[in-house]
Amino acid sequence: MSFFEELKRRNVFRVGAAYAVAAWVLLQVLDVVGEILELPQWGGKLILAVLAVGFVLALIFAWVYELTPEGVKRESEVDRSRSISTQTEQRLNRAILVALVLAVTLFAVDKFLWDPARDRALAERAAEQARSDAQAEAAAAAEATAQAATANSIAVLPFADMSEGGDQQYFSDGIAEELLNALVRVDGLKVASRTSSFAFRGDDLRLQEIAQALDVSHILEGSVRRSGDRVRITAQLIDARSDRHLWSETYDRDLDDVLAVQDEIASAIVEAMKQALGLDLRPEQVAIAAATQSSDAYDLYLRGRALILARSDMLQAIGYLEQAVAIDPSFAKAWEVLGAAYFLAPSWNYEVDNPYDRAIAASERALKLDPGLALPWSVLGQVGRYTGTLSIETSTEYEQRALAADPNGATIHLWAALTQAELGFVDRALPLVRRCLEIDPAYGNCRRHLAFMEYTAGREDEALRLFQQGAEQGFRGNEVLFIPLVLRRQGRTAAAYVAPALVTTQGFPVGDLLDVLQYPDRDHAAARQRFRASVDTLAWNNTANRMISAALFGQFDLATVRTRDYMGWIWSPDMAAFRRSPEFKTLVKNMGLVDYWRKHGFPAYCEARGEQDFACK
Repeated sequence: MSFFEELKRRNVFRVGAAYAVAAWVLLQVLDVVGEILELPQWGGKLILAVLAVGFVLALIFAWVYELTPEGVKRESEVDRSRSISTQTEQRLNRAILVALVLAVTLFAVDKFLWDPARDRALAERAAEQARSDAQAEAAAAAEATAQAATANSIAVLPFADMSEGGDQQYFSDGIAEELLNALVRVDGLKVASRTSSFAFRGDDLRLQEIAQALDVSHILEGSVRRSGDRVRITAQLIDARSDRHLWSETYDRDLDDVLAVQDEIASAIVEAMKQALGLDLRPEQVAIAAATQSSDAYDLYLRGRALILARSDMLQAIGYLEQAVAIDPSFAKAWEVLGAAYFLAPSWNYEVDNPYDRAIAASERALKLDPGLALPWSVLGQVGRYTGTLSIETSTEYEQRALAADPNGATIHLWAALTQAELGFVDRALPLVRRCLEIDPAYGNCRRHLAFMEYTAGREDEALRLFQQGAEQGFRGNEVLFIPLVLRRQGRTAAAYVAPALVTTQGFPVGDLLDVLQYPDRDHAAARQRFRASVDTLAWNNTANRMISAALFGQFDLATVRTRDYMGWIWSPDMAAFRRSPEFKTLVKNMGLVDYWRKHGFPAYCEARGEQDFACK
């Protein structure tokens, strides 16, 4: 008998077929049960391997053994005349048929009645569709809200100075800003910030283009003509979407009545916008109270305030404001701006006797006259922290009072951000400084500090973009150091060496500094000696820049003197060596940061080392 016929006689083929069909049925059942029981992926592979081994063993068993009436025996021991292999063949045929029927049934049920994968996919598609519908509805609602908010919006453009001498722009700006500040108080009315609106001074853009740029639907514009003690104010309210004039009026008044005129204009605007915007507007919402009864004091206040905003001649500004409060000692707004001027003067290289004492006195006087003011709280908090007269807890509390009193104060948000950044909590500072730019997108000083904080947070590309924007807009200071540092860290060494000449010409030894940082293994004794020799003579922007450069040059002893300038630079990525030094620990202890951290938690850069020590990354 041939080998093939012997395999057939011993039913090896039928055993293999029966085993294969049964294994397939078992795998189908396990596929369903495995999903229900959430069996691991390797479980199915293991079962398949066991079945494969079992298949080989079944074929071997069918060849070696045979089923007899007395049970299973080795095939070599069975008398072929008494063999029942034919009966076994019929049984195996029936088993294969049953298994095939079961397999087909399982296939049909799985394919047409029960397909967990299909059901799951259908459920996921349904859930995805539901999420998509919900997102679409939310987006539609947000769009409708945004359109409504944009419709209820206005920008107050700087009033044109039509005076014969052309020297009354400060007065025109004061009129426009009083109106802007009044409209800000109206609930449901979006008002573009002063700096953003005033950035369009002198532009030849059409009103529709300005409105689109500022994302507002209405424009208030006007002009002021002043002659002696008489003033003519013209104002008009325009629906920029249709270029339709909703209201216009001209007022001729004595200068003593100028504040009353502002109140008239604000009330008239509200009346004109009632129907146009569909808001429940009331004139008392925008009432402009007379801050002073003296036209001379008001004029001096406007002059000083204009110079403070421009940071152009702060000593002259202080002189104007001091004259204003001398004429009217009850002029709260003049005291408020005077306190801010005293505080800002040193950081902008203006020498004033006892500036911080004067800032405190003026701000306290302003709050006594008008407790609702916000800026004096910020000034008190900042000065108290710099001078050490207030704890960090108290100074930050004052800043929170300022934010509560004026949630739309850009400078208040900036100063609060600087405090948090200086404490090492850059993650808390970033939302505040971003809010500053949201309130006032044209606030250059806010953009400059945002750039530095982004750099500190490791987002170098964004920092470089903001730094360069600030330099292009004329805000030049720490950028002369940090633009080259960002470029160097990005591997753009050649650009880093060229950047200082493009940014400013303040005499910073940036070339020497980049050499020290770029090639730390070289001998830079001469560069460091030149730095130490020139540290008190270079025309630098402020003391902070001297400390920053000293730390970068590795002259840590020159970087430990606590200044009254912004100290957030200590968290720069380039200050890693300084942060590991004993001098750094001395500096932050003198700043009161360590005591504050132990009470309120360490920033992400630092951690406590026992009860007495700490370490910073």
